[in-house]
Amino acid sequence: MTLDMKVLLEEGKKGCLSEKTVEAVRNEIMNAMTGIKRKGIDKLVKYMQGSDFFTAPASTKFHGNYEGGLASHSYLVYNQFDEMLSKHGSNLPDESRIISGICHDFCKIGIYKKNEIKKGRGKEQSTAKPYYCDDEMPIGHGDKSLWIMGRYIEPTEKEMLLIRWHMGGYDKEYEINAEKIKSKCPELVFIQSADRIASSWYDL
Repeated sequence: MTLDMKVLLEEGKKGCLSEKTVEAVRNEIMNAMTGIKRKGIDKLVKYMQGSDFFTAPASTKFHGNYEGGLASHSYLVYNQFDEMLSKHGSNLPDESRIISGICHDFCKIGIYKKNEIKKGRGKEQSTAKPYYCDDEMPIGHGDKSLWIMGRYIEPTEKEMLLIRWHMGGYDKEYEINAEKIKSKCPELVFIQSADRIASSWYDL
């Protein structure tokens, strides 16, 4: 099943992805991840498949707050990141582009629960705020994503910097070492931009 980017963006704007689009996003991500030749990648892929990564929302209300939002957002960040790097002549390896883009928000796996409200004799999911956050391991955004990923594969130095600091100025600790971070990983500006585009412009 081939992913139609136009359809993905149209459905994302409406706040609901079709089963066909969710499955197409899953296929694109799996094709990219399984093409990586690194020790432990098979275990990482197995973890992703066994988690709610492909069905979870990307947030409770800010962007992608619908089923499949996390995977769709992650794929779009990777797609934008890869395009920017290629356009500006970066030599960052393909596997690092994939890992950094797809895995940057692993911290959101398993933390969003359906916000159910009483309706008559039963319950139904709230339309105003369909999900709430219940994070049992709140150790930081980029830190947690690296912690999860690091249980399966060993990230490179740049992958660590890209994932840890992809939030940029939204991370209070970033400004303390911003210049040093950017000098060691100039590609950071692209993943930060890709994340903002995916979560703001495309609202995925």
